[in-house]
Amino acid sequence: MRYEHRQPVEDRHTDDIHPLHEFAWLLIGSLVLLAAGVVLAGWFAGEIAARLPFHYERDYAAPLTRHWEEARLAPPAYASRDALRQLGTRVARDMGMPADMSVSIHYLDEDVPNAMATLGGNVFVWRGLIARLKSEDALAFVLAHELAHVQLRHPITGLGRGVAIGTLTSVVSAGLGGSLGADGMGRASTLPLLDYSREQERAADAAALQAVARHYGHLGGAAEVFALFASLQPAGDEAPAWLRTHPHTAERAAFVTAQARDLGVPAQGTPTPLQAALQLKGL
Repeated sequence: MRYEHRQPVEDRHTDDIHPLHEFAWLLIGSLVLLAAGVVLAGWFAGEIAARLPFHYERDYAAPLTRHWEEARLAPPAYASRDALRQLGTRVARDMGMPADMSVSIHYLDEDVPNAMATLGGNVFVWRGLIARLKSEDALAFVLAHELAHVQLRHPITGLGRGVAIGTLTSVVSAGLGGSLGADGMGRASTLPLLDYSREQERAADAAALQAVARHYGHLGGAAEVFALFASLQPAGDEAPAWLRTHPHTAERAAFVTAQARDLGVPAQGTPTPLQAALQLKGL
């Protein structure tokens, strides 16, 4: 038998893909997997946090609660604060808030058209929002919406997600040797969570609409609130839906109409006047 020494055939196992292209695809794939991991970790952390007993959340937020309860308002604002808290107590009762879920309503004497719910059952309403509302129905819907966030444990859910995502992105940032990669990954991983925030807003709207429908027999207050928000939105400043933490105002207004039909109540009705202490026009 005769043996021959043959030269290997050139380029038999090579292709036209540049090594840098392969590296780019590997990098992109790795970042996508990391972002997916961050999203999943944030979701699980939020779900776990939402299942903690409410008293843990209340204790955690106790310093914040004391800060606002100790804040001094000018005497003319006392009546407005007390009237707001009375309305908040009634709305909480209408919503069937659990007995162990204490709520603190805070009146902020600033011309800011806003309201929000935070940890430990703390709900803040600014004078600037009350001054722009025309009826008790509308203010009751605002309070019901914020109380629904508390009842559905949205603040603690957001805290759990934020801690998990912040921890993971900081670890990844250290591993990447800088903040550029982690910043890009953090932005990518935040987009699915924005949709989750929109779902929270829709859930709070639904719970609030049921509460005001039971008490007032119509949803005119909610329609007033969304009309106000639409008027406050600068022209041409509507961000795409996938970049917003709240649903579009027009979408929420349409939801009011749909809920009125489902609940069997009118979308509009005779408004209930605000108490004198909450009639803040001209401030």
